[in-house]
Amino acid sequence: MRRSRRGGGGLEFGGSGEDSFVAVVVTKLTGALLFILLLAMVIMALLPKAIEPRATPAAGSAEAEPIPLEVATPEALPEAIAGRPYTLALAARGGRGPLSWAVDGKLPEGLAFDPATAQLRGTPKAGTPEPITLVARVADGDDRASKAMTLVVYQADRPLTTPSRWRPNVPPIPWRAWVEQGFGFLVLFLVYLVGMNAVGGLERWSSRRLAVDAGGAIGLEAEARALRGRFFLYRLVVRLATLAATAALAAWLWRPHP
Repeated sequence: MRRSRRGGGGLEFGGSGEDSFVAVVVTKLTGALLFILLLAMVIMALLPKAIEPRATPAAGSAEAEPIPLEVATPEALPEAIAGRPYTLALAARGGRGPLSWAVDGKLPEGLAFDPATAQLRGTPKAGTPEPITLVARVADGDDRASKAMTLVVYQADRPLTTPSRWRPNVPPIPWRAWVEQGFGFLVLFLVYLVGMNAVGGLERWSSRRLAVDAGGAIGLEAEARALRGRFFLYRLVVRLATLAATAALAAWLWRPHP
């Protein structure tokens, strides 16, 4: 507080230079903040107009027309193999509302079409000599579409398979593959060895029994000769049976299979 120079008797309240500087800074910051706030309000007002979605076309315009209904499944269907499960779902593009399906044409034996799920499934029993022509038809109540398709069923070379109950995750192995790899001939050879060993054991047992029962040398040589002849015949039967089985197996492998 200081005495006024003008009136002489009055008092005048004054501030220092630091207070004036603070007031100027506060005033400028307030103005800057007001400017930033105003600029943000302008940007927010203009932003919705920039991202406003396009207007929906009129019902009578060309863009409002629905996509025509059509069958999207390719003309050449995936090949099927006789004796193996087959599943194929037909697909459509466009249209409105629920779809109803139908398939015209003679399906291979073992395959059937389910209109509720639009699936062609089953296990074909035999191959087809040439592609089968099928016509898939679909409708949505307002529109209809159809498409001709072809299906080929191949004949499996090895329809018989080994059981895989003990290991369900491992694919079954065809019996023919086992036989072609020599497994069948190995089994026949093992059977031959077992048969010959059994005949030899019986012959040795019979020879010892004959020596004990004879009790002397009279007639022993004749009995032993008859015993050897009988077991020679047994060995011959085993050899002939094994040879015949081997020839039959070789002929079965050589013969072409459908």
